[in-house]
Amino acid sequence: MTEDSKSAESVKGSPSGSTRRAAGGVVRAIHLLDLIVAEGPLRFAELEELSAIPKATLHRLLNELADERLIQLDERSLTWSSGYRILEMANRIWTRSDIRVLARDQLLALNALSGETVQIAVLADTHVVVIDHVESTRSVRHSISVGNREPVYCTGTGKVLLAWCDEKQQNDIMGRISFARFTPNTITDKVALSKELSKVSQQGFAIDAEERFLGSHSIAAPVVDSTGRAIAGLSITAPAFRTSEDELASWRDSLIAAAAEISRRQAPRTGASPESPH
Repeated sequence: MTEDSKSAESVKGSPSGSTRRAAGGVVRAIHLLDLIVAEGPLRFAELEELSAIPKATLHRLLNELADERLIQLDERSLTWSSGYRILEMANRIWTRSDIRVLARDQLLALNALSGETVQIAVLADTHVVVIDHVESTRSVRHSISVGNREPVYCTGTGKVLLAWCDEKQQNDIMGRISFARFTPNTITDKVALSKELSKVSQQGFAIDAEERFLGSHSIAAPVVDSTGRAIAGLSITAPAFRTSEDELASWRDSLIAAAAEISRRQAPRTGASPESPH
């Protein structure tokens, strides 16, 4: 091999300056994101000191991360904190996590008790995503699939997930909901939803009274982590013609107990019971 060919091979096999700069930018962005998640909320000056990233670069990285909803700026305190896209990404991971294994026997037990469709769902910004279910075997039933995505404001699981958020996260999500009327019973404004969430929080469960689909209603309870925040919603869904409101309510205690058991398995030192107001 000639010297020229060695030189050409060396250039070909080496990352270009722009590639190295891009890689360095990614590393800095990850470092910055990790810092905000671990230590936030943080002001710009604090981030500049802790990250040792030049001011102009720090401005650019913060704006890029905010554009991707990985971080967010509180305009009042001028502090940066983690954004809800991180939760969405975590929710996608949860769809492949042990929570499905931990919850499976509870889904089966509730299905055997009610004869109806039982599901567990997680929050994905302004929607909920089903991560597991056991479907009713009856000819007329509420049919769903893993990965099914529904609005958070008109589903039982969505309402318990919202009710068990902290106030800041709840307000942020509610501020970004695009309300639409699916049935005459659908909640279509923030004031009515806030009132409903207060009720859900106090009673420890949520009812979807034909709010998403006419002829289908559900009851849901929260699965919580060690801080008492909901990480999933567990629900039983049934056709309204076959299941009265009283029968739906009769499954409440078993549903809440199942959600509490999954919470215990997920986080043995759960900080708040889903049976109690929070």
